[in-house]
Amino acid sequence: MTNKDNTPKTTTPKTIRRKSTKSKKTARVISYEILSRVEAGDAFADILLERELKALDARDSALATKLVYGVLRWRVKIDWIIDYFSKIKVKKLEHSVLTAMRLGVYQLLFLSKIPSQAAINESVELVKSGVGGGLKGGSKGGQAVKKAGFVNAVLRSVDSARNAITFPHLKSQPVKYISVVFSHPEWLVGRWIKRYGIKEAIEICQAGQRVPPATLRVNTLVQDRATLLRDLGRDGIGAGPTLYSPVGIELDKGQRGAIDPTDKRFYIQDEASQLVVQLLGVVPGDTVLDACAAPGGKTTYMAELMQNQGAIYGVDKNASRLKIIERLSQRLGASIIKTVNADASTMALQPALAGLPEGIGQSLPVDGFDKVLVDAPCSGLGVLRRTPEIKYRRTQADLKRSSSRQRDILDNTSKFLKAGGVLVYSVCSFEPEETTDIVEGFLKAHPEFSLDNDFSYLPDSFKGFLDPPGYFRSFPHRHGLAQARQASNASHGRTQAPSVQAQGQSGDARGIDARPEDARPGDVRPGDVREGGYAERGGLDGFFAARLKKG
Repeated sequence: MTNKDNTPKTTTPKTIRRKSTKSKKTARVISYEILSRVEAGDAFADILLERELKALDARDSALATKLVYGVLRWRVKIDWIIDYFSKIKVKKLEHSVLTAMRLGVYQLLFLSKIPSQAAINESVELVKSGVGGGLKGGSKGGQAVKKAGFVNAVLRSVDSARNAITFPHLKSQPVKYISVVFSHPEWLVGRWIKRYGIKEAIEICQAGQRVPPATLRVNTLVQDRATLLRDLGRDGIGAGPTLYSPVGIELDKGQRGAIDPTDKRFYIQDEASQLVVQLLGVVPGDTVLDACAAPGGKTTYMAELMQNQGAIYGVDKNASRLKIIERLSQRLGASIIKTVNADASTMALQPALAGLPEGIGQSLPVDGFDKVLVDAPCSGLGVLRRTPEIKYRRTQADLKRSSSRQRDILDNTSKFLKAGGVLVYSVCSFEPEETTDIVEGFLKAHPEFSLDNDFSYLPDSFKGFLDPPGYFRSFPHRHGLAQARQASNASHGRTQAPSVQAQGQSGDARGIDARPEDARPGDVRPGDVREGGYAERGGLDGFFAARLKKG
């Protein structure tokens, strides 16, 4: 889940494109249509953006990306503001009208470079023209005009009275305050307050609102990190080494669109995801089972660590997703990967995996695999900064459903591990139902397994991620603070000016229109952090992993 702002490189003047693409959609129209589909629940923003941005030049592509992710990140707060000014509350508004209004509020209060008149007029036009076919009564006639007039009136009120907006109080309504001001659902905020306290719950939400860095994993089968950094520099692409992963590269802000995502020298992958693979400790010659392999990022990294010596079996129950692994393996030159169309929760070893084409299974060891990676499907609540729409789709009931499937996959695939072998269970979540509860329950049911906390083979950079029992945990708010970035700059000789937002993010609720008691959107002036929201450099996705040993 990392292709957020992949803007196509172009040198075509905007005036020329406008003349030759007169009938093409604008950035705002594309944003409106994408947000409408995401709201309907039938798509994810990153996939739609990747498809639609090809029709835009670099400038409009960047705007569309900013609008889509901005509205998704700040939807709870935006809806609070709409309810503050609108006689018709958010829950009763038509989706077509609400989406246009959200876009307008985001541009008015969260972006500093868009004139208010343009933000209002463009949102009104989206409703008036009936873009996306979402208007009842069609795009012509009195209904469309009436709805457009309603949107116009509400947005003008927002613009003129922005400093009058009040929010819940932190002391009297901590859950409501954090939910609204930092735009996360109340049920999730309540859990985090109970587990971490108010201060850290705020920090978690702040981290979830930050724009994540674009991080690459060097393909060591063809190049080393120092050489790739040198080549990127020669191409005018700003980048530096990651703080924790020895094969990671973090691109400077705005450089994502300058790289070719199909380049065989690297793969776009978050630093925490890279660290989870290192935790497994694969070596050349191993036979490895990747139980939930698609889209193949961790699978191909294992092949690189194994120097293309041994065998990796990548399993997924969706045949179309296996094609993604195969294409990626071919691009990166990872030739030891074999894909398996099977359900990891029910597949069997006989001694070959059920469903393997005839002949392929003959290389599987009769006594089991040396290593097993279970990167299980989960809620994704550790990667909200990359997929903000998830926080509106998940419920506490989803955690129970996820944990049931995770338990089944772990129980089944553990049978395939040979005595003395190692299994790593991981999820991009830090919720107990998907992390410690799963592992502790598994260990009780499988006394032949133990939690392996001998990490002598790992570099010192792992120390900050391992807790006393031996669990690996990465948190966006703990491993993405200004201190970590300063340490990286000092150790790698990279300089960076202090950011505005880094001066006030130690739990004091600072940020976009956030004050301890009566936060108001007008508090943040142009030039502060409104453009993009908490865009602090660095930081890792939220992952949990446990290294389990058999026998």
